[in-house]
Amino acid sequence: MKKTIILLAIWLAVVPLLAQEKQPAAGQQQAMEAYMKAGAPGENHEFLKKYAGNWDCQVKGWMAPGQPPAVSAGVFHGTMILDNRFLTMDYKGEMFGQPFSGLQLVGFDNQQKKYVTLWIDNTSTIFFMTSGTRQDNVISESGLWPDPLTGAQSPVKAKTTWISADEYLYEQFMVMPDKSEFKSMEMSCKRRK
Repeated sequence: MKKTIILLAIWLAVVPLLAQEKQPAAGQQQAMEAYMKAGAPGENHEFLKKYAGNWDCQVKGWMAPGQPPAVSAGVFHGTMILDNRFLTMDYKGEMFGQPFSGLQLVGFDNQQKKYVTLWIDNTSTIFFMTSGTRQDNVISESGLWPDPLTGAQSPVKAKTTWISADEYLYEQFMVMPDKSEFKSMEMSCKRRK
């Protein structure tokens, strides 16, 4: 009888501990499912695959409203990476008669429900980021451009319009202090065949 009481006491002490161990496992399972859902590629990541390949680009850049644009040409090479979650776009061309290269990283953040773009290039140490949404074949983004002249952040808007499966147009607009906008860049890209 004494053994039975001791075994019953041990059993009553151990069962609640075992139940407590199972609760974190259930919480871990729920957390894992949430992370898997947040990290799963979806239709917005599928849309980014359109950029994969080689693109010939004609670029126009305006330094100020009313000024004639500087015109140049370049090549973008797009590659989906990290199991089709992100797109890298490697750009080579010229700007103001000098060699110019840049790298763009684009993804769709499932938690923010936004496209996020990061741009870096060989003319600065600035990380330029924009984010936004897509409506059909148009991605509209906004961000802040660090202005080295003033040290301030200038608002920027960007719009990428897919004209066909083999052509898209990127437009960038600077937002002036009076809230007016002027087109600072236009890049027309056609898929290299």
